Amino acid sequence: MPPIEPLKAGKNAVGVKAPHTMTERLLILLSRYREASIAVVAIVLVIYFQVGSDGGFLSPQFMSVVLRDTGRLGLIAAAEVMLMITGEIDLSLSAIFSIAPYVMALMSVTWGVPLAVGAVIGVLIGVLVGAINGIITVRFRVPSLITTVGMLFFLQGIVVSIYNSQPIVAPVEQPFNAIFGQSLYQPSDALLSWHGVTAFTPFLWTVLIVLALALALNRTTFGLHTIATGSNIIGAREIGVRADRMKIYNFMIAGGCAAFAGIINTAQFTSADPQAGSPFLTLQAIAAAVIGGTSLLGGSGTVIGALIGAFVVASLNNGLVMIGAQATVSDIYLGAAIIAAMILSIQVDRLRTRRRL
Repeated sequence: MPPIEPLKAGKNAVGVKAPHTMTERLLILLSRYREASIAVVAIVLVIYFQVGSDGGFLSPQFMSVVLRDTGRLGLIAAAEVMLMITGEIDLSLSAIFSIAPYVMALMSVTWGVPLAVGAVIGVLIGVLVGAINGIITVRFRVPSLITTVGMLFFLQGIVVSIYNSQPIVAPVEQPFNAIFGQSLYQPSDALLSWHGVTAFTPFLWTVLIVLALALALNRTTFGLHTIATGSNIIGAREIGVRADRMKIYNFMIAGGCAAFAGIINTAQFTSADPQAGSPFLTLQAIAAAVIGGTSLLGGSGTVIGALIGAFVVASLNNGLVMIGAQATVSDIYLGAAIIAAMILSIQVDRLRTRRRL
């Protein structure tokens, strides 16, 4: 029996290189907990805006605005994460965000269909559009970027043609509106009352859906197959994963989430605007996903990080205005954050690879 060789310096018992510097330790921590870095950024931003606004940033009224924006953006960002993990992307989500509530409001005004029924139909439209995007992408081998850009223009053309490009004032049907977005909160109301809760319903719905998606990604076979599809699609197919089907399913989830986000937005403002979902909304959602720790290369991502990233984006958009800065300045910080997040993600992946050598 040959003698057992001693462990080489710098490696542990399983042959993984041990970290030597503080930078490596930090990168290892970020590789294990991708939400950690963006969570720190979010905390710093809150402190900065709270001090800069003389305590106004964390007031219930202003946080209601920030968290509502976070909810709308975070739901679309979480939808993008599910696709980005599989190595795909969907640029048509902003158009789905517009057309689903527009159909809901139109059915209610024209035929008297209850908003709840119209909302279900709107979500089903989003799921159907997602399925079409997925089938075109995986069956006809059209890159998802091209597929969804085409769908974006197609849906935008439809939604501006339905009602002569005019916004539709949706009827108020309680408790539907209050449950799904309309704020009944007044400064005299208790924050923990029903009226106080309605100030945050878009965010609360997003939190529930994000937690469900996180559970599906981390605790189910569906999540395992989704990650495997983006990590190594050939290897995934060899072990029996139906990769094409997984991509279509995630396109459908993304479409349904975008449609639901649009319905919440319409319930909040009691108006369906054909221009509500500009392409910039999707780009901001992708930015939130990337700075939240999701790789554009596929194979890894976190919906919770995307939600925190959406909070950062919403805080920048609203907080800078509150302290007197120009609204366009937020785009500068957002662009820098995306580049920094991608550099960090690549460095973390390189470190993970080196430690396995």
